[in-house]
Amino acid sequence: MYEETATSFRTHRHIRVQVTGETVQPGDVIVFGDWGYTVAEVIDLYDDTKGLRFRTGEELIVEPSDELSAVRAVERR
Repeated sequence: MYEETATSFRTHRHIRVQVTGETVQPGDVIVFGDWGYTVAEVIDLYDDTKGLRFRTGEELIVEPSDELSAVRAVERR
């Protein structure tokens, strides 16, 4: 499934990254199987645990050491 992002391919390039509960950012597209979910909000919870709210409304709680596959938009230089 392709989800339209708010970045332009002219100004940004999209790279695959491994993110953790500590490094995930709003705008990252987290990949679960064949589906991608765009992170709308990262919420600080307890003991460095983060709550991720996706644009689709789903939520996920991640520990600092949890590794997730993601796609991130990075500005072209």
